[in-house]
Amino acid sequence: MKTRRITYLAAALALTLGAVSCEHDEIYEPLEFSVRLSPTNTYRAGDPVVFNFQGNADFITVWNGDTGHEYKYRNRTQVALEDIESCQLTIEISQQYGGNPEVSNLDMIAGNKFPGLAGNDAAADRPIVEAIAQSNYADWQVLEYTPNKSNTFETYTYDITPYADNFSFGLHLYQEPGTAMRTYRINPSITVKLKGYDTQEYPYSSMKFITFSLAPQHADDPYIHNVSGNGNLKLQGEPGSNSAANIVFQGFSAGVMEQIEQWAFMQPIALNSISPDTGQSIKGVPDDVPSYSYTYDTPGTYTATFLAGTGNYQGESGIQAYEVTFTIVDRLE
Repeated sequence: MKTRRITYLAAALALTLGAVSCEHDEIYEPLEFSVRLSPTNTYRAGDPVVFNFQGNADFITVWNGDTGHEYKYRNRTQVALEDIESCQLTIEISQQYGGNPEVSNLDMIAGNKFPGLAGNDAAADRPIVEAIAQSNYADWQVLEYTPNKSNTFETYTYDITPYADNFSFGLHLYQEPGTAMRTYRINPSITVKLKGYDTQEYPYSSMKFITFSLAPQHADDPYIHNVSGNGNLKLQGEPGSNSAANIVFQGFSAGVMEQIEQWAFMQPIALNSISPDTGQSIKGVPDDVPSYSYTYDTPGTYTATFLAGTGNYQGESGIQAYEVTFTIVDRLE
């Protein structure tokens, strides 16, 4: 078996982050702490890397340095838009009943110019929806799909990367008076691939939809939804929802209902948003933790950061950060 010589930076770099202590009458105990790589480490992907501790730290928290756990990104909530590799909207849609199978009663649109709806102020929301209706979807991309009434779920994917900064998704359900209306069942989800970060998944449960009807019969209650009966839109996760899909519009036969002019908009979200990187507490006051191990599965250079401090009846030290940098190589078979 061949082995490669591994060089690494094992010097602990103390970075003062500011005192977190309060005034005490007790004896102040300064922090004495060091972290070093174990001399028995092999630094191959899939093998544990062991860190040895010395000193009097009562608390230790570690950022392992791999994706999602880098100390330098502990306050990061967004990545640059150019670090987005792709954004994909996936729509599962089932269509049932209705008239001519080649005629659609639903338009799906995507864009990044939509300001969102208040959801409780019809006077403010109505002009926004009316402007979209009258503009023939200006500033929106119409998402193409094949109309049918086969009552089977079909999956469509759409590239929404150009709209990542303020993405929104809209549904427009409509029909001419006296004609049949199709039933639609829709499951939306979003997948965002980022450079150097975990893929972000947005299921329906992370989306917020607001409905708005422009039909005359709904003038007094334009936000109507999740009521029983045909001709109504239902959103999963709210009372009265339909378990058949996340979003369900129940169709009806010709002549049963008046005009349908129903809209539903997902409130805009920035698809370059991410959760801050996180650390893990590995030692509290009563714990005896002489070492810590972690396995890195992907080759690369990592910087593990340890926050250490003291805090007992004798006093508190300031929190200090210690970094250890090392390289993991491909595992040799």
